[in-house]
Amino acid sequence: MKVINTCPFNLKDGKTRILWEITPACNMKCKHCLFFSNNKDFNLKALSTDEIFKIIDNISKDSSLNAIWLSGGEPLLRKDIVEICKYISSKKIIPSISTNGVLMTPELAKKLYEAGVNYIHLSIDGSTPETHDRLRGVDGAFEKLMKAIKILKDSPIKIGASFMVTDESINEIEEVVKIAIDNKLQVMSFYLVAKLGRGAENFKKDDKSLEEKLLEKMSIINKKPIKDLKIEIFRVKKEEEEKVLQECKGYNFMNITYDGKLGACPWLMKSSFGFDVGSLLKEDFLELKEKCVSKMKEQIEKRKNSVELCKKCTYRDNCGRGCLALQIDDKNSKYYGVDPLCQMIKK
Repeated sequence: MKVINTCPFNLKDGKTRILWEITPACNMKCKHCLFFSNNKDFNLKALSTDEIFKIIDNISKDSSLNAIWLSGGEPLLRKDIVEICKYISSKKIIPSISTNGVLMTPELAKKLYEAGVNYIHLSIDGSTPETHDRLRGVDGAFEKLMKAIKILKDSPIKIGASFMVTDESINEIEEVVKIAIDNKLQVMSFYLVAKLGRGAENFKKDDKSLEEKLLEKMSIINKKPIKDLKIEIFRVKKEEEEKVLQECKGYNFMNITYDGKLGACPWLMKSSFGFDVGSLLKEDFLELKEKCVSKMKEQIEKRKNSVELCKKCTYRDNCGRGCLALQIDDKNSKYYGVDPLCQMIKK
């Protein structure tokens, strides 16, 4: 029995990781933006450098925390981003950055590497300027991204990228993989666009056809050996195989919001659950972490015991029930609480 890879936050090493929305500010208007979900006007105040340092001091109490992923908004808009990374590194925690790449320069790449950043994750949403710029909402974004890739390729920093699979971009997957190979990217991750944030507003149709097209594209790509590039795909299933779902492990990959609140994974924080357990400026991280884990496990257990479809399922003892954030939340549906990837829905 195989397990569907439902979640990019499902870690197997037991370590704690954090994605930190270090700023609400952004220089793009992406059609699939997750952060936008709870922030309609963007007139939001970011934390000061001192407040950021206070939170770093707080979370560094946890010896199981070994990595922080700085995101946003756009993290490179912060003038103190190098200072922040340096302070994280001083606590023996590894900082990584997720950026659209627009503001990258050779000088900044050098400073970030010296501050302890050894991995930067970009977003490639098309192999052409037309597709990428349309999905990113900014003219010239593709050209600036390619410049950023060239800068990072010539630096010691490792590079990865995500590709949001939509109807507008799916036919460019092979060319995007070629871009990744030619530019020596280490990781290329493909996600079916999540129905969260702007993704819920702009991509409302059923994505079954997207799943099929993505799997077809991947079967073609996988026929050719690709050296030194790890390809990941999330939230897809093969209809001909019986599979069970991963358990939601959002408490291993937690989220800090732009204003310092702690919660479970970024998808759960932007879902109807919210999962905000308190402010890291006011409360102890270890206590908030325990509260977050307890709250999530309570919700996981509640779903195990309340979803009607699961009660009758022959796989119930082996299945982890999948994503909480993307579960069907229409209370009038008989599949309420079920991850849409569940194999039993059609049966």
